[in-house]
Amino acid sequence: MESYLKELRNKHLKKRKKKNPNMPIATWVQDDIFLDKTIGKSLTIILRTVGCRWAYESGGCTMCSYLMDSSPIKISAENIINQFEHALNKYKEEIIKNPKNYSIKLFTSGSFLDEFEVPKEAKEHIFKKIGELPIKEVAVESRPEFITDDNLKIIRKYIDNEINVEIGVGIETLNEKIRNVSIHKGVSTEDIKSAIETAKKYNIGIKAYLLIKPPFITEKQAVVDSIHSANECIRMGCSRISYCPATVHKGTLIELLWKKNQYRPPFLWSVLEILKEVKSQNPDKLIMCDTSGIPSNRGAHNKMDCKCNYEIKEILNDFTITQDLSLIEGALDMGCECKKYWEEFINFEEKNIVPLGDNK
Repeated sequence: MESYLKELRNKHLKKRKKKNPNMPIATWVQDDIFLDKTIGKSLTIILRTVGCRWAYESGGCTMCSYLMDSSPIKISAENIINQFEHALNKYKEEIIKNPKNYSIKLFTSGSFLDEFEVPKEAKEHIFKKIGELPIKEVAVESRPEFITDDNLKIIRKYIDNEINVEIGVGIETLNEKIRNVSIHKGVSTEDIKSAIETAKKYNIGIKAYLLIKPPFITEKQAVVDSIHSANECIRMGCSRISYCPATVHKGTLIELLWKKNQYRPPFLWSVLEILKEVKSQNPDKLIMCDTSGIPSNRGAHNKMDCKCNYEIKEILNDFTITQDLSLIEGALDMGCECKKYWEEFINFEEKNIVPLGDNK
């Protein structure tokens, strides 16, 4: 698997183009919900780095193509600082005018805490600048092996304890076989437990990213696994759950399976069922859902010609902000005829040896 993924990855990396190393990949502001369930805004900054170390060394995860957004040329600490300053300067005045109404989210094509991507000098500069702002929350992303005492000490050196800090971790699933075979994550459950315990020492939360429907499992298995994984992550101490319904990225193993009609992204009915079960069992926890890729044939969708796709996407966005379970329950009660098709698909797929594709 590893040698195949590396070969597949290297083939597509040749298509990367050089971009301005002093400009971030993207920056935007959107409505968001804080850990205390108040509503505010988040400034998201996606920094351009050299990309995920795991993807270079072992071919990376079977569903991820974010390395294609990374830089094919060296990115220095100065470049990353310039990217951050460029993004912050666009919104700094607005943040200062609205104290405690903003969070800042710092993402890369891999792990913000990995010095391979973000040198210590850049991390210290960024956290120092953020610590001077009247914000409510800070979020970064990292693989668990970089959630160390040294890295978290840097965060708390500059970010006051009153500011909620969360690290998004691609846990994906609490089934270790699915995580490390189907997804090829290279992360053990012990790694995850250790990261959660280390973060607790610094009053830092772990936001669990969970993948809905990895390759090589059926729709029904995906629903059961996603519900179980969220409940386990909450039991282990994760601060919030963020579901990522699988999207077929170019240049990935999932795309090869999808083109052979051996993989289908999750039905939106499945996503709703997962959210209903997890939120009803954990009413006080933040349960969120990313809607990127919905409802294209490469992203989560019901029957492609069905108008319920767009209605459900809006409901998922509203639920993430409001945490109102009745929105999900109402969506599941919709009388759309494609719901019966979803039920029949699940029943039929369970009788087959391999998961089915259905790109309609």
